Amino acid sequence: MSQSSGKFRSIENGMISVPIKSTNIGNSGMKLKMICERIDVDYDQARYALARGVLSTVVKEEPGRGNHRVFNNWQAFQLAVVLKLTSSGISTPLAAKISDWTRRIQSMSADLSWDPQFAPIAGKLKTGSQWLIEVGDARFARLVTDAKPSLGGRLDEFVWVDMTTYKKSKTARPAVVFRIDLGLIGGLLDASGPRKRVISRKKLPGKSSR
Repeated sequence: MSQSSGKFRSIENGMISVPIKSTNIGNSGMKLKMICERIDVDYDQARYALARGVLSTVVKEEPGRGNHRVFNNWQAFQLAVVLKLTSSGISTPLAAKISDWTRRIQSMSADLSWDPQFAPIAGKLKTGSQWLIEVGDARFARLVTDAKPSLGGRLDEFVWVDMTTYKKSKTARPAVVFRIDLGLIGGLLDASGPRKRVISRKKLPGKSSR
């Protein structure tokens, strides 16, 4: 990893992670209850999780307390990913680790200009493309998107990466795979997307295209 102009660049995979910027949804931010309503998760469970501090690794900036807690776009997006995962039976530690991977989307969508309007770290949550994260055997993750201009709308599956070591694994063949639709979550938070399943489980035949 090398540091340049305040950005941490990963030569491997061409991924760029940028510092979190504090941006608001609309003018006043979004409260937990509104987030839960828009992504259709139980408010009491979400409030309990926050009260216990189990989501502190996701929401690192203090957004207030109790009913006065207000989240900016990036915090709301990360929190929504965790809440959708945990409400679907995924453990909180794994959900938080997956949520941290969402920052890699912006290195492709905005920094490479594949889909500049979808930049969650910068608070931009709308997209007309598919931005997916697949998780395999609760160990590996990879980005899947149809936004790469040269592929004409076909899905591109990136190589599997170990979520703990951050090393690529071209030999990984996960037997259990589930997928998170990050573009849909962004649309739900923005109150402009359709209400449908965000997480799907599948078996992955064959090998990745990269």
